[in-house]
Amino acid sequence: MASSTIKSKHLCRTFNFARSRISLALLAALSTTTLPAYTQEAEQANDDELVETIEVRGIRASMAENLAIKRMSNAIVDAITAEDIGKFPDKNVADSLQRVPGIVITRSGGEGSQVSIRGLSEGLTFTQLNGNYIASSPGAPSRSFNFALLPSTMVERVEVFKSSEARLDEGGVGGSIIVHSRKPFNLDANSGSVNVEYTYADVTEDYEPSFSGVYSWKNDDEDIGFLVGYTRQERTNRSLTGDAADGGGIRFATDADSDPDLGVAPAFDVNGNIIPDSTRRFGALKDANGNVYDGVWLPQVVGAQVFKEERIREGTQATIQYAPLDDLTFTFNYFHFSLSQDHTNSRFSMPEWKNSPDFVNNVMTDDSGTIVTGIDYTTGASGTEGNLEFPWISGGYVREKDTSDTFDLEMEYVADDYSLRVNVGHTKAEGGPSESWNAAYKSGEPASRSENGMLRNAANYAGWRLDNQVSLYADPLLLENLQAGIGGDPDPGSTYSSFAISDIEEDYAQIDVDYSVNWGPISQIRVGAKYRESELHREVNNTFFLTPEGVELIASGQLDPKDGPMEDYMYQWIGGMPNFADVLNDQGEQNITGGFNINVMPTINWDKYRDIVTDNYQEYTRRQLELAYDISEEIQAAYLQADYEYGDMRGNIGVRYVETTTTVASTDRIVLLLDDIDDEVYAQTQDVNVSTTSGDQRALDFETLIERDVVNKQWLPSFNFAWDISDNLILRASAAKTMSRPGLGDLGGQESLTYVSEEYAEDRATIRFNPVDVGWSGSGGNKALEPYESIQTDLSLEYYYGEGSGMGIALFNKEVDNFIVPLIITSVRPTEGYTNPSTGDTIVPAGNITVSPFNSVANGSDATSRGIELYVQHNFESGYGFNANYTINDTNQADVSIDGTKVGESALIGSADNQFNLSAYYENDLFSVRASYNRRGKRSLSLHDGLTVYGLPYEQIDVNASYNITESLIFSASVINLTKEESFSQYGDDTDARLRSSNYTGRRIYAGVTYRF
Repeated sequence: MASSTIKSKHLCRTFNFARSRISLALLAALSTTTLPAYTQEAEQANDDELVETIEVRGIRASMAENLAIKRMSNAIVDAITAEDIGKFPDKNVADSLQRVPGIVITRSGGEGSQVSIRGLSEGLTFTQLNGNYIASSPGAPSRSFNFALLPSTMVERVEVFKSSEARLDEGGVGGSIIVHSRKPFNLDANSGSVNVEYTYADVTEDYEPSFSGVYSWKNDDEDIGFLVGYTRQERTNRSLTGDAADGGGIRFATDADSDPDLGVAPAFDVNGNIIPDSTRRFGALKDANGNVYDGVWLPQVVGAQVFKEERIREGTQATIQYAPLDDLTFTFNYFHFSLSQDHTNSRFSMPEWKNSPDFVNNVMTDDSGTIVTGIDYTTGASGTEGNLEFPWISGGYVREKDTSDTFDLEMEYVADDYSLRVNVGHTKAEGGPSESWNAAYKSGEPASRSENGMLRNAANYAGWRLDNQVSLYADPLLLENLQAGIGGDPDPGSTYSSFAISDIEEDYAQIDVDYSVNWGPISQIRVGAKYRESELHREVNNTFFLTPEGVELIASGQLDPKDGPMEDYMYQWIGGMPNFADVLNDQGEQNITGGFNINVMPTINWDKYRDIVTDNYQEYTRRQLELAYDISEEIQAAYLQADYEYGDMRGNIGVRYVETTTTVASTDRIVLLLDDIDDEVYAQTQDVNVSTTSGDQRALDFETLIERDVVNKQWLPSFNFAWDISDNLILRASAAKTMSRPGLGDLGGQESLTYVSEEYAEDRATIRFNPVDVGWSGSGGNKALEPYESIQTDLSLEYYYGEGSGMGIALFNKEVDNFIVPLIITSVRPTEGYTNPSTGDTIVPAGNITVSPFNSVANGSDATSRGIELYVQHNFESGYGFNANYTINDTNQADVSIDGTKVGESALIGSADNQFNLSAYYENDLFSVRASYNRRGKRSLSLHDGLTVYGLPYEQIDVNASYNITESLIFSASVINLTKEESFSQYGDDTDARLRSSNYTGRRIYAGVTYRF
């Protein structure tokens, strides 16, 4: 077999492709200076046997290879390739993908974790490893792949399909991403790399290590080989967030009469327009000076939180390839990923509890006078000192580990005129927290619970502002007073535990046959079938700390952990919460480098808190199997695709049939909160802990198992067309129908409704001083969700010139139906009523009930996403080069409905209105440096009481550099988020004054060495 080798200035990457006119054009793009030599050699070779081998290395060559894959594809495809073994263009695969036109990434702890394509949500991007689903995100099961699990050292290349083909698995309305892992037959024998690196972040001020290694071997006959890879990364992530999103978020405050058509007093935007789908209200805000603020938007809670995560990521790959015949290859892959995510969350909040003239002495609004942007509180605003209660100091403690394991076996047989591929595999992920709980304290302490019988406030004043950033302040003596035992009232009602664990697994089998034919323009027929069967189980658990007696009673069967009086043995309800002064950190939170402004922030020392509690109480994990859901899916698919070639035109046309059978089972729950405090006992003891009610006197619980079976059948046609107008110019067009299945949590989430009686609410307000609203509230999934469907068309023009240089323009249009929107609404529904089984008394009469707020998801209809992509990539002979792309995306406001009833309008969730990426680099034989600028425009996040929640534009600059100490030893350094950018969100787009959140995850610096062999 003859072969040709073209060597550019930087050597490494090797890939092969069959002889065609396009391959000639590709060679011209990669190396214009060597094309004549290639052409001369090509004339002397047999065209049927000739295979071109191109070896490239470095940023420039990697960009050329990316462009080559795009150019040769029959569909609309972008690609990212590794520069060489153990060196990916960025620290994370998702970070690299954000430079692809139309790509937006979501970050977790400052690191790319999920990817959206052309403005649609991350859940609509279907990501596969070697063409198959990888189970991940077990704590919160998702169809969207978590790139934080995947070490970049295991990746050979990544392809982004923006147009569909029949041969591709369905599931990506936004697009499909296929990650290809390294294989020993594609690498030199005894080759590999070892990388050791340290990272530093300004938000943690810690130096932390990471290690990765890859080794590949094959024998001289190249008929057997293996590859092993391992990576371990230790990282502390610290996220600083200020927000006005906690509790019920923002509400319209007014004392106006209800509108008979709306059922509530109308809410208005800053321009005086009615927001017809807004239903949640506060009463008008009044201050101590007699001012009344009626017709204003007011947040329920304003706060700041510090999320600190100790993350350990490990990844293992083992790949064996065996070729018993020249035409037959077996490939076995095993992947293991683990992600430990132990974390704490410390929160400093100011709820709406004290929005009254007794405490409010100053209110600030925006220029329109319709949005409250700040409130000042004092303990004696009305002339008499009251219990301010906040800052409310709370948070949580979590220990969590998630794992993912995948086994995969592929057989490939290549004959003269056909090829056969058979693939079978199993993937499973499991995990979630093993321990998770929350605790809370109030800064004030009522006279009834203080040691000296007097009201004691640790803070005499406090306040908040929502301007360009969330800002909070409190009495500077707050921490000192709390440490001295002044204030710090335990809040057992907000000291609780509830967390989800899950496991998800899938078996799959696939067969693909490609026939080479000569049927006029038809050059190849592809047929195939795939079977997938998946099971998901998710359940809710609780971490309780109980008295030894309580644990013994459960073990002996005398105490039912589900229905028994657990409160009688739980530490927070029997006076077991530690004294606040004993669990405070010595200093307030330090190193607040972004996210919010604050003058003093006391926080809980979570390890000390846990030590004190476990010294006196025993940990017990309760499994709430009644709060579980199970989802099973059986997917059968088959396709037929024809690849065609006629003169300068090529492409494919095909159809995919897919049948999905989904079974969802979950337990819906009704909780009736009847009475919090036994009034007679409290009158005698004045002790909340002694007089707290339990059992049926406190609450009633009703559960109903709901099952739903759905069969969905789809015909998904696709068409791709490419016209090589000249050696350098390509026109593309495509059309397809695509689908994406609803999110697992959206389908399976149990519906939970809670009713608060007037007696319970009065006890919380007058005795615990922690008011709650009377009436119904709730949340839940939506088992009636339909899969997303999209009719999409694309048209693009691409011009290739020079060595690894090109430019292009693309127009795209997606007509999306059944898109899914998270929302907070008021829901009116019928009920048969509820009766106390012990007394026979009617608690809730039959008839309609109003549930507000109700958190759920719903389908939207008739949405459109259309836009333009522009890109240019240029390499200069001097070693400089750049890559730039810009995407503009226009989406409409579409109707959102539940059970056929319109509940609002929303843009496509996750859609960003524009995206701009620019990378510039310089490299020579010893040194390379690249700077990348990425900007994402405003995007839609959710629907909140008639207002769309938007993420504001975000931009970031990253810098990467490397120096070749020797031919095999490389020093590298990177700075991620060089300019310390923060992310922001807001309610509505009629004004920028409704700030919802501000967040900073830090600037991170990497430095390390890589040894290649």
